[in-house]
Amino acid sequence: MDINLDNILIGDTIYIVGHKKPDLDAVVSAYSYQIYRHARGDFNYTAIRCDDINPLTKWAFAHFKLEVPMLMRDISGRKVVLVDHTDPVQRADGWEKAEIIEVVDHHNLKLETTIPPKITIRPYGSSTTLIGQKLIRSNVKIQPNVAGLMLSAILDDTLALRSPITTYVDRSVAGELSAIAGISDISSFARELFDNKDVWLKMKAAEIINADFKEFESGGVKFSITQVETMDNQKFGSKEKEIISALKKANSQNPMNIRIVMLTDLIRNDCILLVDGDKVNDLEKIFNSKLENGNRMYLPGVLSRKKQLLPPILEYYLKESN
Repeated sequence: MDINLDNILIGDTIYIVGHKKPDLDAVVSAYSYQIYRHARGDFNYTAIRCDDINPLTKWAFAHFKLEVPMLMRDISGRKVVLVDHTDPVQRADGWEKAEIIEVVDHHNLKLETTIPPKITIRPYGSSTTLIGQKLIRSNVKIQPNVAGLMLSAILDDTLALRSPITTYVDRSVAGELSAIAGISDISSFARELFDNKDVWLKMKAAEIINADFKEFESGGVKFSITQVETMDNQKFGSKEKEIISALKKANSQNPMNIRIVMLTDLIRNDCILLVDGDKVNDLEKIFNSKLENGNRMYLPGVLSRKKQLLPPILEYYLKESN
């Protein structure tokens, strides 16, 4: 392997950071990209996170006996690599005063203000897949516990390789990582993974709506989508009113046109939307489905926030604004 000796311990620290309200993929992609850069001799690259981690991320790092990247909420004045996001509303505090030097992502590009010199975007199911591919192609030795952690992030972001966003590259990289990690039964491991993620009913409604929260804007319309992945979304029946109430409270404090909590069922392959906002009725036209009591919608066959829920909303308001 060629090592770039010019960069060893020279220059400013470059921080690798995922999005706010980080999921497992955001934290692991930063962690694994640090490994990739260090393997190239770029030891001034450091993985961080800009927000608190969720229970699954805490479990995964503990399970594989690895240390979670350090917390840095404000990146003002720093040189940074953005992983698993580009959208300004999802960036760490202080990004306007930071220097974005690189992007590694699997979402649509949103860099209206700053264009870094290096951008790597692939339409894979997770950012960790992209980085795993880089590590494998570069013949970097991946430790078994790191491979297990990376596999966890890919399985989480692709809903155990069953989400519509899953590609053959995700499956290929997941297969290679599972072999390195000594995980012979990916299905059983995925079940263990999601069992440790499915702790929603133990959480308060306010914690649920902020756990996997992403904010968007299209045609001047502000909206957010929180995805809750569960083995049984029907068990939320008694908690739905509490979640809707929490959405209304959040909207009174920070108004958005639409707030959505997407209860994704990994077994039945469907979702329930719990919503609030002054434009929620538009969802009936967007998805050709009725709202129950003005704040609940059932969407069979819809699993992916990125590929199935978000694009129709973005497209609808983009057309409305033209």
